[in-house]
Amino acid sequence: MSFRLLFAAFAVSTLAGCATAPATCNSANSDASLIAKMQCDHSGGYSAQIRQREQELLDARAENELFHRVYEEISAQQQATRQSLDAQRQQQANLQQSLNSLLGQLKSRHASKSQVQQQIATLEQDLQRSPTSGGSAADIAARQQELKALQQKVSRLQLSLGYE
Repeated sequence: MSFRLLFAAFAVSTLAGCATAPATCNSANSDASLIAKMQCDHSGGYSAQIRQREQELLDARAENELFHRVYEEISAQQQATRQSLDAQRQQQANLQQSLNSLLGQLKSRHASKSQVQQQIATLEQDLQRSPTSGGSAADIAARQQELKALQQKVSRLQLSLGYE
């Protein structure tokens, strides 16, 4: 009887010692055997998945924060249409800087997604064509319309990336 117990313990320890690549471990796999789960836990496969998902979450939070900053600056720009031309130019520069930062980060993070790259390119073209507004009422009204359109495009980009 003790020989069988010793043999079973040896077999389990031998199987548990087999190397398991972290990429093959999937914590959501409920069909995996107990030995496979032990191998993944022992080899650090589950820990690697957790670290990767935590990093993805941190990246997504940073991008979401940039989206919110852009929205705040668009709102500030909309409010600035009632202010002096100098204040409008300063807020336009702040908005441009935030948008460039956001678009640069999105370009590098989502380089493999052609639809996102196309939306980014369209936004960049629109920003280059957008003149700074003058002081007349017609210029202010036109700038408000441009800002509304910009806000809608940024919203579509944000939704296509899965952010809210």
